[in-house]
Amino acid sequence: MIIVAVGKTKKGEELVWERLEKEEIATLASTPALFGGDRTFVLEGALYGERAEEFMRSLEVFSESPHTFVFVEEKLLKAETDALKKVGALLEIEKRPLPAKRGFDSFGVAQALGARDRKRLWLGLMQSFKAGERAEAVAGLLCWKARQMKSVQLSRELVKIYHDSHRGAGELELLLERFALKL
Repeated sequence: MIIVAVGKTKKGEELVWERLEKEEIATLASTPALFGGDRTFVLEGALYGERAEEFMRSLEVFSESPHTFVFVEEKLLKAETDALKKVGALLEIEKRPLPAKRGFDSFGVAQALGARDRKRLWLGLMQSFKAGERAEAVAGLLCWKARQMKSVQLSRELVKIYHDSHRGAGELELLLERFALKL
């Protein structure tokens, strides 16, 4: 049996398609399990890898096997779908939800620094930390903006804050908040 799982991961013995020889594939597919029953083999990226054509030619071998072969793919195009349906493969497609929108505009923090707007910068920092953004990422964004502004003083101060936090002078979030309030 062939199962193609798009967007999902399945359990079973993981095999690396690129490392398997054609004879090994035929042996795995035709040899019964030692204690009876069937085995499940999982291969990722076989449909669109370097040996994709060879895989498509081997579909009959997989479909006639007493074992289950699960092919995990990110996407499935029409030509491959048709070929898989022709040999009786079971297709399982998982619809992934759209990524959640962030509750803040990360570049809004940089714009507030560029405008030297203390209140907007502080509010943006609080929103970013509340939304789960890492302080290191926010500090990097602020350093980028300071360099873009060609403000050596702000850039040095932000780099100093970053290094001070790693030296134990305080948490980076609090040091960035203090920086925003002193702006």
